[in-house]
Amino acid sequence: MNNATTNARPGPPILDKQEAARRAAQLSDLRSVLAAQGVSSVLARNRRLVLDGASAKCAPSGPTDPQLHIFAPGGTSIVTTNGRTYLVHGDRYPADDPHGAAAAACRHAVAGTPRRGANGEVA
Repeated sequence: MNNATTNARPGPPILDKQEAARRAAQLSDLRSVLAAQGVSSVLARNRRLVLDGASAKCAPSGPTDPQLHIFAPGGTSIVTTNGRTYLVHGDRYPADDPHGAAAAACRHAVAGTPRRGANGEVA
């Protein structure tokens, strides 16, 4: 068996372009709700890139789940969506309720991970 195939790590699932765009649009709706509340966030579109060797059978490259990185006053939070729900730290909120997901993400950021400075110190 080929080493490149046996050592390959499973990556996130590849989405077709339309699904990746739909999920990014849902996260953008959530970003708008957060911005209206004065909370900063960044939408990160992710892509799996596989360098294909001539003799190795590799998984495909392509878009994966986008993520919304939220920078609330008490810390950070990352939200994804599966197209039907927002996924906020293991909890699910309907995709048609970005206000509920925004509140949950901010609550978790306040109670969760502390914000760190450039040198890793807790700010």
